[in-house]
Amino acid sequence: MSRVSAVTRREDDGLLAFLNSLAEGDGQHLPASGPASREPKDTPTTRAGLSLLAGPSFVLNLGTTLAGRVTLSGRTVLYVDGANAFDPYILSALARDAGQPPRAVMQRLHLTRAFTCHQLETLIVERLPSAIAHYRPGLVVISGWSHLFHDENVPAREAFRLLQNTVRRVRSLAEAGQPILATHPEEPVTPRLQPLREILTRAADGVARLREEDGLILIVREKPPGARSLVIPQEHCRLWFRGHHHQELPVAYPWSGR
Repeated sequence: MSRVSAVTRREDDGLLAFLNSLAEGDGQHLPASGPASREPKDTPTTRAGLSLLAGPSFVLNLGTTLAGRVTLSGRTVLYVDGANAFDPYILSALARDAGQPPRAVMQRLHLTRAFTCHQLETLIVERLPSAIAHYRPGLVVISGWSHLFHDENVPAREAFRLLQNTVRRVRSLAEAGQPILATHPEEPVTPRLQPLREILTRAADGVARLREEDGLILIVREKPPGARSLVIPQEHCRLWFRGHHHQELPVAYPWSGR
């Protein structure tokens, strides 16, 4: 596990600091990755806001990695999987690297999946508010928010209407004080990709776009505007850049969303 240890520590410091600055000036911060016991009790660790990570498909694993950092601190995460891409190996690797029991860490993440855009709209609009009230999560992750809305079996006008319904609900939750992290993979490349991206970008308080370039991962803050960016060598991002799929871990995720 020494290789994973080096990767996760080196990626976290710069990446989490960068994400904390996504909505600089608006008071938004994602949860810190350190243990909750080390944080001053009079210092808030989370504030309202919706952050969006856009880019290649590995942003899905990056969102899971950031969710894992929150569970390591002892806080709860609600994870809405809209791309059927949740990888439990990431949480397991993070837990073992931190010297924590993987099962205990994983049980602080409550997972629900949607397989159609109508299911995702129902989960977010009707069921997510009550789940937040019940679990009081440190972070909500909406993984692959736009993915299901590419479905050509659903007319574009209907798909955009459903997505806008989810946007209104997520905005209201963020404005009520719930930190939310969403990921938007810029694939599949369909005629709907650009309008889907525009809808989510307008809704977010902070947007970071990732891209691969010459063996590097380039992360640029697009919203609010600013020149600040972060460059990470790919070898420092293995946990989320190179996907792992170990589906037989003995884990239970209590929230079904049903």
